[in-house]
Amino acid sequence: MNLHKFSFLILLSTVTLFSKGMPKEYFEIKAKKKVKEYFFEYIYKLSESENKKILQERNIVKSILNSNILRINTKSENFSQFLKIKKKYRIKKLYDLKSYLSKIDTIPPALCLAQAAVESGWGKSRFIAKANNIFGHWTYNPNIGIVPERRNEGDRHLIRVFKSLQDSISAYMLNLNRNPAYKSFQEKRYEIRLENKQATGLELSQTMINYSGIGKEYLSILKNVIEKNNLEKYDKEFYQQIK
Repeated sequence: MNLHKFSFLILLSTVTLFSKGMPKEYFEIKAKKKVKEYFFEYIYKLSESENKKILQERNIVKSILNSNILRINTKSENFSQFLKIKKKYRIKKLYDLKSYLSKIDTIPPALCLAQAAVESGWGKSRFIAKANNIFGHWTYNPNIGIVPERRNEGDRHLIRVFKSLQDSISAYMLNLNRNPAYKSFQEKRYEIRLENKQATGLELSQTMINYSGIGKEYLSILKNVIEKNNLEKYDKEFYQQIK
């Protein structure tokens, strides 16, 4: 590992644990191209970590459900983890493999990066600066939320506060994977898997119709961000790494 990359990872770890928003040095970059490069590299490293956790959960599920059901040791540590995963992803049927595999899967980096850029104003929105909230998550719990600046009178929603940017990405991925609003995303990804292919952020971005109130315009925005910034290279990098 070269010194620059090692330093970047140390910085990433420190910022993730102890501060809010993007690193201070990010805001000191002047060149627009360099700003984008830093943003994508930074968010990619965080998303990579979360995706690997999801793959570990997926492997636990497969190890349980691909074995003989009658021989499953329900007292094993593996089975205990399996039950926690079932609860986490709100799976209804205990031994329905499709339900697990359609929900417990990676989020293509290109999609994650595009939505991170759009939802956080390239890491410069108040949400991310004050709450480590990259993707605009709401909450109604006053203990973990702050009041939006332009909330309509009578509204009660709050901006969810996260301890770290890593936690924000974790919540985003879990949201896409288990929320019924993104069933078309989950099903499309599952169908692609059945064809022994890897889903790309570009194709799955077109299932995000329910993520924003602006409908089809949002899909066009995501498509443009992915294509203009060649974000599918991050999909290729990640899939190559986990082969």
